Amino acid sequence: MIDPKINIRSKPTHSTQLESSIDAVIALADSAVQTRAYELYDLRGKIDGRAEQDWYQAETDLRARSKQA
Repeated sequence: MIDPKINIRSKPTHSTQLESSIDAVIALADSAVQTRAYELYDLRGKIDGRAEQDWYQAETDLRARSKQA
């Protein structure tokens, strides 16, 4: 017999904690990319119109640094 008190749609607590940890890591990574992208923008003399390229370049730079470590 199925127990009506059990909610199969609820997530276990450890899953919620894991998701919170993952969200924190993503936010930290996004912050690092944002900081590097701004550095690239600044290096180019703060000329607008290349935000997307700066973001992708920042991601590439950070990946390369993490592989060197």
